[in-house]
Amino acid sequence: MIRAGMGKDRHLRDQKKDFAMKDYERLIRWKFKWLATFYDLFDLTFLLDKKRNPRYALASKIPNEPLRILDVCVGTANSSIVIAEANDQNEIVGIDLSPEMIAKAKDKIRRRGIRNMSIHKMDAASMSFPHGEFDIAMISFGLHELGYELMMTVLREICRVLKEGGKLYIVDYERPGGITGLLFSVYLRIFEPKHMPRFLTYDWAKVLPGAGVQINATEKYPFSKMISAIKRPAASSYEVTRD
Repeated sequence: MIRAGMGKDRHLRDQKKDFAMKDYERLIRWKFKWLATFYDLFDLTFLLDKKRNPRYALASKIPNEPLRILDVCVGTANSSIVIAEANDQNEIVGIDLSPEMIAKAKDKIRRRGIRNMSIHKMDAASMSFPHGEFDIAMISFGLHELGYELMMTVLREICRVLKEGGKLYIVDYERPGGITGLLFSVYLRIFEPKHMPRFLTYDWAKVLPGAGVQINATEKYPFSKMISAIKRPAASSYEVTRD
């Protein structure tokens, strides 16, 4: 009876996860259906200075070598395009759930004549890539869209498709101080999810090991920060998580 009850509880939890994922997919498709047209205005407004733009800082960390790079929640491909144009030896694969964002990204890639980048519609929480497929993974201004549980699912899936010792780069919001911070808070309240205040308090040095990656460094930029992490060897991951 106890075993049967446990099976029923697990089934109910799985159903709740399925419903939550479907709700998330509907929300993302609805939100970015109208936001795709205006999405690039964020960079033009907040990240205009290339010297202080985290996308360019990220590109500077990636060598121009035959590396396979995964861009999760690629959006309109702003980060990937900077890397693709700088590093012609990189092979970049972008994934996203929003057809409108994907269409925008593909149009930008076509107009710029970029040949070392492809975009695919795919669920970041359940990717079709094999284990250890990529040398580098990145996600720019995408994690904050996810509730904590779903975010961890995506991070673990990213870790799965990374090679041993592969690097993960996360670029996302950081609340600035002063009057700028107040204005930025208004922006977040209007355009971003309700869990955003909690997201801004995450201790990434504690969060990321739960996904299988170890944080290396954090760099701050206007309205944002970049987190660098590395995939731990399997043995180390086991030792950390077995308790």
